[in-house]
Amino acid sequence: MSALLYKAWLETRVRFIAGLTAVAIVCIFYMEQHAWLVRWWATDVRNLRNPYFYHSGMWWGIHEYGWYLWHYLYDNYLQQVWALFAALFAFDGLIRERASGTALFSLGLPVSRKRWLFARLAMVLLESIALSLFAVFVVILGSSVIHQTFSISQMVLHAALMVAAGAFVLALGNLCYTLLPGNYLSLLATLILIGVPYLWLQLYMQRVRVAELMRVQMHLPTQPHQSWLEYFDLAHAMAGPWQLNWATIPWVSLLVIWTLTGLVLAATVAYGDRIDY
Repeated sequence: MSALLYKAWLETRVRFIAGLTAVAIVCIFYMEQHAWLVRWWATDVRNLRNPYFYHSGMWWGIHEYGWYLWHYLYDNYLQQVWALFAALFAFDGLIRERASGTALFSLGLPVSRKRWLFARLAMVLLESIALSLFAVFVVILGSSVIHQTFSISQMVLHAALMVAAGAFVLALGNLCYTLLPGNYLSLLATLILIGVPYLWLQLYMQRVRVAELMRVQMHLPTQPHQSWLEYFDLAHAMAGPWQLNWATIPWVSLLVIWTLTGLVLAATVAYGDRIDY
C-alpha cells in the first residue's frame, strides 16, 4: 500500500505544491488587507452610506478578527481555492496510464483495481487535509505579524469541516476522471458539475440569510423555513457558522453530502472494475 501511495504522490506533487502556493497567497492577501478594509467599513458605518453592509452582519468584521478570517477565507476564497485543487488532485491514475500505454503493466502487478483506486483516494484526501492545515499555519504566522489574535481551535475546526464536506468534490472529480477520456474533458465536466450548482446555491442562500437577518434587525416578521435547497448547499456546509461547536455544525447537510459522496464512490468502483484499459 505504501508503494501505491508513493506513486500517487509522485503524480500529484506538482499540483500539491501549486495548491500550497495558492493557499498562501489567498491567506496572506486578506490578512494584509484587514486594516484597510476595517477602516473602510468603519467609515461606511459612521456615515451610514451602506445600510445593506451594516445589516448583512459584516459589521462583525470591524470588531471580530475571527469573523473576518472566517468570512473571507472559509466562507469564500480559501474554500474556493481548496475545492479547485481538491478536484485537480483527483486526476491521473490508471486512466492517465492508459493514455500513455503503461496501464497494462500497472494492472499486471498483484494489486486489485480497488486498491489502486483507494490508494489514490487516500493520497488525495491526505493532500487535501494538508492543504487545509497549511492554511491554518499561514494564518497563525500572518496574524502574529499584524498583531491580531483569534481562536486557533476554531480555525482547526473550520479546516476539518471544510475537508469533511469537501470530500464530495474529491469523489466527484474521481468519478468524472474515470468515466470520461482525457484530462481536459474530465476536468471541464468536474468544474461544471461542481462549480455551477456550488456557486448558484452559495449566492442564493447567502441572499436568503442576509434578507432574513435584515428582517430580524428591522423587527419585521420572519419568513418560515426557506428551502430544502440549503441541505445541498455545499459551500455553506464547508464553511459552517463562524462560531463552530457541536450544536452549530450543519449535521443534516453533512449527512446529505456524505450520502451523495458514498453513492459517487460506489459508482466509481463499479465502473472502474469493468473498464477496459
